[in-house]
Amino acid sequence: MSIKTSCSRLCNHLTGKKLRILVIRAGFPYHKDPLLYHWLWVFIMLPFLDEDSLNELSEKHGKPLRKLYRLLRRYPKVFERFVQLFSRPLFFELLNELEGANGTAQSRQRIKLIVDDTKAEKFGKCMEFLHKLYDHTKDEYIMGYNYVLLLAVSGSVAFPLSFILWLPKEHPDYRSKNDIVCDELTSLYTACDAKGYSLTEVEFLGDSAYCVQKVFALADKAFRVITKPGNTHKFELEGEKLTPKEIIDKVKKRHWNYLEANTWYHRVAAHHHKYGDVVLVVRCRQLKNQKVIYDVLMCNKSFYTAVRIHNSYKKRWEIELHFKYYKQYLNLGKSQFGKLGSIRSQLACVAIAALLVALFRRQTCRKISFRQAVKLIAQEVRGGKPTLY
Repeated sequence: MSIKTSCSRLCNHLTGKKLRILVIRAGFPYHKDPLLYHWLWVFIMLPFLDEDSLNELSEKHGKPLRKLYRLLRRYPKVFERFVQLFSRPLFFELLNELEGANGTAQSRQRIKLIVDDTKAEKFGKCMEFLHKLYDHTKDEYIMGYNYVLLLAVSGSVAFPLSFILWLPKEHPDYRSKNDIVCDELTSLYTACDAKGYSLTEVEFLGDSAYCVQKVFALADKAFRVITKPGNTHKFELEGEKLTPKEIIDKVKKRHWNYLEANTWYHRVAAHHHKYGDVVLVVRCRQLKNQKVIYDVLMCNKSFYTAVRIHNSYKKRWEIELHFKYYKQYLNLGKSQFGKLGSIRSQLACVAIAALLVALFRRQTCRKISFRQAVKLIAQEVRGGKPTLY
């Protein structure tokens, strides 16, 4: 069996649709390029192959592959729509399951939308709009690109709803990270509303960087929002207007409630002049090095308990794990494309590969890790024995 045949069969099995149909619906210029149907699987499956680039792949499977660079360069928006054709049906399927589940199953399978960004360092002089970024993990500035991910998590299922390249202010299509998140949430809400789905049972998680008025106000209309307020936010509490740091100082000497090992909390009801009535959970945590740290979580639902807010916010760590998986197993940030269009398209291909991994793990007969799923898909693509369907 050829690689092309095995790739097409695998894509059809996981998505339930033929690759040709998805190509047409995404809006690819198939009428202009006769090679498109024949070679598009390369973009989707490249993260699972042994070769690191199209050049290496073309050495084995045909020189016409090199001509497909222009598809990557010219049609990044089409590749981003291609991601939605994979992610939206799976998201709607999870919403269906959530609506039909009982209370216990809903609590375990509640869908969480997690937003965050990651950075990839680049070395090269010919890359467009390469810019200076602060990497807090290295505590230094790097030259690279910044990617914004909207990750959907339900139980053991986690997949990207969208993966967008953030562009610097010098670019004519510049949008802030918060504008990107607002646009993606609006698009998702519109799609769900057209299908008759409600998002009132879905939780939206983000850190303090995304706790701004435009994002919170938009998410508050449809989601259960759990986030960290910024240090500049002021809340009306016990007749005073206080920042999160001042609230911590105010309750620090009061009796703390036990939350979990080495973690205590205060739950208070407060009011924000823009966000309205919110619940604040002040946490006190003792780290392994005996250092004690304080922080504040905010939720827009008054019936959420402190334990529930704390446990939901801990799920935000899933997005950090998947950034690691995408970089380690799907070659995120390792491409050396020079044109901005190619970089955006390749990012969409990483998102599609991550979606295929999520579908593969969901359809297997036993629970497997992300790494094992990538390994089994790579074996399937290379024409190995049938895997765990």
